[in-house]
Amino acid sequence: MGRPERPLDGSTGPIAAFAHDLRVLRNRAGNPSYRELARTALFAPSVLSSAASGHRLPTLAVTMAFVSACGGDRAAWERRWRSVAGQTGSGVEVREERPAAPATAEIPADGAQVPASGVIHLARPAQLPMGSRTFVGREGDLTGAAEMIGATGPVKVPLLVSGPIGVGKTAFALRLAEEVAADFPDGQLYADLSNSGTGGRSANGIVRGFLRALGVPAHLVPDDPMQRIGLYRSLLAERRLFVLLAGVSDEGQVRPLLGQAPHSQVVVTSRARLLGLEDTNRVELDTFSRKESLALIGRIAGPGRVRAEQDATDTIAELCGDLPLAVNIVGRKIAARPEWAIAYTAGQLADRERLMDSLSVGDVNVRDRFSSAYEHLSPAGREAIHHFGQSGAGWTTSIGIAAAMGIMIETADELLESVVDAGLLQRANVAGRYAVSRLVSAFAAERQREPDPFAAAVPMAGRRARKNAFESLRHDAVRTLPGGSKAPPQG
Repeated sequence: MGRPERPLDGSTGPIAAFAHDLRVLRNRAGNPSYRELARTALFAPSVLSSAASGHRLPTLAVTMAFVSACGGDRAAWERRWRSVAGQTGSGVEVREERPAAPATAEIPADGAQVPASGVIHLARPAQLPMGSRTFVGREGDLTGAAEMIGATGPVKVPLLVSGPIGVGKTAFALRLAEEVAADFPDGQLYADLSNSGTGGRSANGIVRGFLRALGVPAHLVPDDPMQRIGLYRSLLAERRLFVLLAGVSDEGQVRPLLGQAPHSQVVVTSRARLLGLEDTNRVELDTFSRKESLALIGRIAGPGRVRAEQDATDTIAELCGDLPLAVNIVGRKIAARPEWAIAYTAGQLADRERLMDSLSVGDVNVRDRFSSAYEHLSPAGREAIHHFGQSGAGWTTSIGIAAAMGIMIETADELLESVVDAGLLQRANVAGRYAVSRLVSAFAAERQREPDPFAAAVPMAGRRARKNAFESLRHDAVRTLPGGSKAPPQG
């Protein structure tokens, strides 16, 4: 047990009264030792003890850390501190140092030297990957997202950026980070959760990495996972950080990484809409407009070439479904072969059976992105994809899928919604219809040409009956859906 604090007369002046009330706050929190407080406050025990000594007014940073560790009202204490600082003229803070270690020299496990004074500097991480220098378009979405981030309120509401595979969600988030960088001077944190469950990408593994990136020495990172997450959330609340969590697949992955942060912004990218997350601002990205597709190809391959072969470039954008990933890949291939006419590339893309082969450059390709999502679908979801390849249509409905698969319409609707969240399907503008992109249709046709794992379980007569029922119900669906007096164009 530590030595008892010397008595303090709170009536001798504003600084003594301030320290006296800090002691009262600590007592109400259960009278933890200063060493216990230090694990949460990230200041050395001696610094916290000095804050409550009454010798001088502690800095605002120390005060806020002390108050947070004791569960006090941060806003009320900040007003109190500014009032006392104004009365005494002692409110000037000349440094942003974080005393966070015992007042003895030591070498933490990570090898970082902690000075004998116990003073360390919390780092300002810059973990965001390099953004795209060829980024185009999205002006309206960027403006809307920046306004959401800049909105006043007690906390910064997390922002979810969603959309299908290849629509450019992470590129959008990185450009957004550049736009709002001035509001988050304490740094940027980044984690790719698309491969969570392997390589320590669990929430606790990510939090441990974030704490180290923020300069918390290894010996001050709590062993208990919940305390570790609590410490991370405390730092989010105290600092002005931009946190990008990319490739999130479900709500459970990201919930532990969200907190009540008045000044820090968390941005999440996901193919899924993550409807289970409450109090979340949302931006849903669509494919490019044709103008944006042409602008991207021009920025990569040169505007002169695009102007010289405007029609061929327009055809390429159409064959790519205006999907940013596909347009980017083709733009790079055109740029790499300046001696080839753009029309030649358009001819290659026109071959539907070779389309997936054409949408590949280096280690970036559309097929792998689609395959990853496909493999994570349920068997029923994969069978639905096979039907996209059979029909070759640019749309589908739950009625048609129900007939083709012999399942209830409600079940088919849930199934198609799961394919939407996998990033392989989009809702169409007409209620009840889902848009099947040309690229997904070509991918599905590839899968359809492979041995069908479902075929052996379905007798030929049964497959014929299902096909006939599918055709009949599909025509009925067109007539009954809003605006469905005739079938939409195929492709």
